[in-house]
Formats: sequence, structure tokens, C-alpha cells
Amino acid sequence: MQDETRVYDSRRQNVSLKNLYLDPNNYRLINDSDYVEVPGNMIKDRLVAQRTFRILVGDKNQHINDLVASFKSNGYLPVDQIQVRKIDERGFVVVEGNRRVATLKHLQAEYESKGVDLGKLDPKIFSSVPVVLYDDADELHHITLMALKHISGNKKWAEWNQAKLLDKMYKSYGISEDEICRRIAISKVELRRSLRALSFASQYQESDYGDQFDESKFPIFREVARNATLKDWLAWDDESYRATNMENTSLFFSWLSNEIVDEEDDDGQVSYSDRFLEPAIFKRDDIILLGKLIKDEKALEQLKKTRNINAAYRSSDLVFKEKQSDSIKSLDQEVNTLAQMSIQRDNITDLEDTLGRLLSIVEKAKASGFTSVEQKNVIHDRIDTHFSSINIVQYKGLNNIKLEKLSRINLFAGLNNSGKTSLLEAVYLICRQNDFSGLLEVVRRRGKVSEDKLNPEWFVEQLMQDVVIKGVFDNTDSDVLIKHYQEENSEIDKSRYIETVEITSSFSHLKQESLTRVFKGRDRETQAGSIRLLCPSVFSSPFFLNEPHRYTSFYHKSVQSKSLPKILDFIKMIVPSISDIRLVDEWQRFLVTDTQFESAVDITEYGEGLQRIFFISLLFAHAANGVILIDEFENAIHADLISKFAVLISELSQIFNVQVFLSSHSKECIDAFVLNTKDVNDLSACALVGSDGGIDVKEFTGEEFKRLVELGNVDLRRAR
Repeated sequence: MQDETRVYDSRRQNVSLKNLYLDPNNYRLINDSDYVEVPGNMIKDRLVAQRTFRILVGDKNQHINDLVASFKSNGYLPVDQIQVRKIDERGFVVVEGNRRVATLKHLQAEYESKGVDLGKLDPKIFSSVPVVLYDDADELHHITLMALKHISGNKKWAEWNQAKLLDKMYKSYGISEDEICRRIAISKVELRRSLRALSFASQYQESDYGDQFDESKFPIFREVARNATLKDWLAWDDESYRATNMENTSLFFSWLSNEIVDEEDDDGQVSYSDRFLEPAIFKRDDIILLGKLIKDEKALEQLKKTRNINAAYRSSDLVFKEKQSDSIKSLDQEVNTLAQMSIQRDNITDLEDTLGRLLSIVEKAKASGFTSVEQKNVIHDRIDTHFSSINIVQYKGLNNIKLEKLSRINLFAGLNNSGKTSLLEAVYLICRQNDFSGLLEVVRRRGKVSEDKLNPEWFVEQLMQDVVIKGVFDNTDSDVLIKHYQEENSEIDKSRYIETVEITSSFSHLKQESLTRVFKGRDRETQAGSIRLLCPSVFSSPFFLNEPHRYTSFYHKSVQSKSLPKILDFIKMIVPSISDIRLVDEWQRFLVTDTQFESAVDITEYGEGLQRIFFISLLFAHAANGVILIDEFENAIHADLISKFAVLISELSQIFNVQVFLSSHSKECIDAFVLNTKDVNDLSACALVGSDGGIDVKEFTGEEFKRLVELGNVDLRRAR
């Protein structure tokens, strides 16, 4: 025991601070942009020493401020050893304790050049720093010491620095995985996770986006290395330690990076712009979310389009499924708790009521076979013109209704029950072509039924007779035919079968069909070679503000298109105290910043008119190059605002190349559009009037109707 103590003491020395050289190859420094590996014979070089000192302390001493304060308050407490290796007779390189030595050098310079007060730190320490010398240790030994201290010890480095040190032990020194784990007391899982992450980060650095790498991204790569779902998606190869699915890997790298936006000039030439899309993935938690949604094609497409991982997550069924799963687990735990109790007689009635509601939920779940509406791909991304004519051959009470004076903004007026809503529905259905979800949407909106309460039997009862709608869109003929019937095919499984809906559509030479079988207690079955929409289309009515989740994607597109500030400026004109309206992703709520309130409030705290103006305005970015249908436009909107809102509608329709169809039974609303639309040629007006034979229409161009309005008190609702 005495011999061991003597050896240990012989390694202890007191060394002048000027003879201690900071280690320029210390793994704490590798994430600095100025870091370069330095050969051993250059450690004492003046410029190398200055650079190492500057990196260690930081440009404004931010890396050592804590130690400066500690030394001044407590003096130098040699709790942790400063370990050094001898370079020559008068020089030692610091192996462990570089930050402490750098702090002492900083304080010595401040004391000797400026007379700075050292507090409780004795200046004698500068000429006699206690160190521990390892004369017989090689570099591997020193690396092992650092690993013990900063990987498995209590002074852990950042994950990037840890991984680089482990990589050097594994590759440069050829130490086996088992030996590394034994030397520094870490698990093989942790070792391999660090090596995989480092290799994947290197693959990113080799990619087109490699110039955007910095060590702050490394935790993201480390999270990927532990996510089995993402590793499968990337086709990770544990032999080469590389992702081998190049398409998915490139897509993932783009999500990590700023993506330059190409711009096309008037001559059709594409060039780089100074604009870019921000990364879709910023932090480790985003990887956890990505791992959940990566196999959901709908959510994946949403992520590709919006580069917003929270919006993509919400667009999938994951939120609903997770909340439902958590609720069921919680319910199960509570039931187990009740099972261990003696239920008091006074509580039996409440318990039976709860049981009844639970059974009702189970029955509804068994009976419902409908899922949420999906937006499919469109036939053309860009168009020259919208609908120039529409012929509603047969839809509900509308027969042979021909609209031939259509323009960018189309007003449909009439008294109650004159068919205005039916007309908008017909336009929506031809936009959706052979998409069954469009028909489903129309029926549930007409019945004011939310998605989760849509009963298949009720749905079939609401279906009308054969639907035939024709139109000319983008100078091309299009049509849609919808019929429903009982199949006689004996080969299909008719267990709980109700009815079949067949939709046939065409656009020029593109013919599409879909056949959907509706069941009770079973998911519906849809067969279709393709489902492509005529154009983006959105149907808005005043009865569905209770579905805010539908507006989250509209909001994000308004942000991306930079139209949100224009919308907010209009809102501020209505309520000057409002400064911002922002979507809170976690709860799918819109919070309003208003000087009248101490904190942000939900938009539902305001009147329905302001809500409707805001939500209608959000539709345009989503429906770019498409169609917006607004039923009962003036509903809940104050009469004084309609003329101003009409101007905003006109401007947004121009910005996003949107054709607007809106219905109204208010003369003031119709006149507001006629008198406030800048270009009257962008307007058309149509009256729907009941007659003995059904519904008749009377069309006016914008110029024709404006002339009538200016000449006299013309009421479009009663036009003949």
C-alpha cells in the first residue's frame, strides 16, 4: 500500500501556469468552425496556443464565466485533477482539465495587465498549479481517460463530441466494440447508436445539403439511429452503416435543411431566388413524430406539401387514434379501480347511466363505416380559365339549369328554398369528379352531421336520383354522373351490405370511374383506377365553424403564400385592438392577440361575423387555381362590413386565380359586390326563381347588372 502511495505521489507536481499548454486536439473543441487537428510537435506554437485558448474561453468568455465566478468566490479548489502529459523538459500538455487551465490563464492575464480583483483566488496559484503527470501513458490512454470522464463519467460532453471520440477509438485505434465497452463502461447499444448516428451525419454532409450541417443537428441523427421505423424506411444497412434508400434519404435530408425556392421569370427561365423554405425538422422530438406518421401515406404527402410536421401529424388519423387509445387505457384503469371497491347504492344510477353511454359508443363504432374526407390530386396544377359554362342536367330540384355568363366572381340570389345551396353543391360535385368523398361531404353538410356521427344507413337514405352535371372548365368539356343501386352480383360479400354508389366522370379524354359499396358495421369498399379532381375546391357554409381542424391546413398555406398579413390587416380594420391571430398546433385552436385582454384569447370569444370573415379569407391560398363555393355569404357578417369584405374577396381571387361562387338572399350583399368590384367584367349575377315547372334562372353579366342597379332599385332575388 505504501509503494502505491509513493508512486501516486511521485506523479503529483506543482507546475507554473506558463508551462501548461492547452490541448488543441481536445474533443471539446471539434464542433468549433476554427478547429483543425494539430500534430504533436506544434502544440507549443504561439498561434496554435492562442487559437486553442480563444476557442476554449469563447469570444466573450462565455464558455468559462461559471468557472471565473467560482474561482473568485471560492478560490482554487482542486476537487478534480488536472492531468497532464510531458512534452519536453519545461512543457506539459493538458489531457484533462483544459477548461480550468484556460480559466486560470484568463484570470492571470486580467490580474497582471489590468489589476483585476481575484476575490478569494490566491495569485500564487499561477506559479504553482497542482497537476497529475502520466509519464508512461500513450495517446490512447489519454483518450480513454477523457471517455471515462466525459462519456460515462459525471462531466458529460455533448453527444456530437462523445461520438467523435468513440469513433476515433473504434476506427483510428482499431479497438473492438467489446473492448471499448469494457474500457469506458458503456453499453454496446449506446456505442453502436453513436457510431450509426455519426455515420448517418457524415452521409448528410456528403449530400447536396451538407454545407448546412452543424453539430446542433447531431441529436436528430442520433434519434434516427434509435428509431426502428425510420431505419426501415431509410433501408439502413448495419454492414456499411449507411442508409441505402436514396429517394427517402434525400427527402429526409431536404426536411432537415433550408430548401431554395426556384423562381420563373417572364421568359420562362428558372433561376435561384433569395427565398427559401425553412426546415421541416428542427429538433429531436420531430423525429419521434416522424417515426409515428412515416407509414401514413396521407400524412407523408401532407408533409411533402407543407413542410410542417405538426400539420402532417394532424392530417393523419394518429391524433385521433392516440387520444382514443389513451382514453380507453384510462377508462380501463378506472374500471379496475372500481372493481376493487364496494359500490354505494347511491352511485348505482350514475354507474348505469355511464354504462349505457359506453354501450352506445360501442354500437356506433360497430355501425359506422365512414372515414374522413381526403383531398386527391388534381388533373392540372395550372389553368388558363375556370368554368365558362355549367349545365345542371339533373340534381335535386334543379333540371336543365344552364349557366353561360360565368365570370371570376359569380353571385347567385334567390329567396329561401330557391335552390341556391343545391346549385353550389352541383358545382362542387363536378369539381370532385369521381371522388366518393365529395358526395359524402355534400350529404353530411346538407344534414349538418359531423363526420363521427354519420350513419351509413342514413347516408344512403339521403341520396338523390341519378345526378348529371356538365360543364366547360379550362376550355375543356367535363361531366359527372352519379347513381346508386342494389347490386345483383352474387360473387361479392353482401354481409351487412346496403347499397352501391357509382360515379363516372370525364375531362376531355380522361375517363374515370369509381364504385363504392356501403355497409353497416363494415368499412366501405371503393374501387377506382384513379381519382383525380378537376381542381382544388372548397365548400364553405356558416354551419360548420365547429370544425376548426379543417382550417389548420388552410392557415398554413396562407402563411406560406404570404397572404396572411393581408387578411390580418383587414381584421385589424374591423377590430383595431387585434394585432395577431395564430394557430396553436397542439390544440388546433386559433388564438387572438388583442390589447383588450391580458393574454391571447380563442377566436371563438369574438362574434361569428369576425370568425367567418377570417375563415373564409383563409380558403383562397388552399384553393389556388381552383374554385371556392360560399353558401349564404352574408350570414353573421355585419351589413357595414360586406362592401369592404367584397373588395378583399375580389383581391384574393385575383391573387390566387380562384373562381368564386357565392349564394345570398340579401340585396345589400349582392349590391355590395356589384358596386365595389374594381373590374365589373370579373362579375356575373344570376337569379334563381321558382316557377310552375321548377326553378328558372336569369343571368346577367356584371356590366349589365351594374347598369340596372345604378338606374334603379333592382332586386336580383326577384328578377324575371
